[in-house]
Amino acid sequence: MHGINIIEKKIHTDGEPYYLNTETMEKYGEIVGGLAWPETTEGFLVIVAVDFFEDTELEARHMRVLEEVTELDINTFLKHALELKKHFSPFTGAIRFYGDTTSVAMMELLDQFNGDRRHRGLDPFYLTEAPKTKDPKRNEFYAELIRKYTQPGRKALHFCNTALPSYLMGLWPDEINKNALDHTPVAALGYALAVLSTWKPRIRAPELKAKYERILTDNPIKETP
Repeated sequence: MHGINIIEKKIHTDGEPYYLNTETMEKYGEIVGGLAWPETTEGFLVIVAVDFFEDTELEARHMRVLEEVTELDINTFLKHALELKKHFSPFTGAIRFYGDTTSVAMMELLDQFNGDRRHRGLDPFYLTEAPKTKDPKRNEFYAELIRKYTQPGRKALHFCNTALPSYLMGLWPDEINKNALDHTPVAALGYALAVLSTWKPRIRAPELKAKYERILTDNPIKETP
């Protein structure tokens, strides 16, 4: 399992922060983890990043699955999550993992894991609630999200040495539509995509244009609040 941090936080020329992958030199706007743990089968987690720059032809940002882990033992599983968190976090902060915090079984196991780590003076593992997990139509939401980023001709989801593509291809469309979150790889991927699909740079285009015009002309331009 990885141990060395490969992500550096940088500032673009327009003042917007981004994340640089020092191995691939790819620039990301955000990096998150998606984690799914069932009661009877293997758990699954993914690390996914969204590109900093938009693909102007697609009018969308590409998503990249950087790592995946599947594991049957919960303690080993969460230790892997902590190691990957360190590996893909910039030195100035930490990426977040998203999952279903409404799962009583999952949260009880997480509490036990964190209780043991605190007893030994170690940092706990935090899980953030993923979007739409309480929505009655959550399965349809996540199924549509995955279809959106994998549709032919407009594919914006890319896999780096992972088994996810073959797993997704092995599922019938009806299986994903009705029970998307019952499949841990689909659930973990969906949690991450749900968060990253809403990511946008914090600096708005009109503000940037006004600032650049002011610099170039040296004339004061009133900025909108």
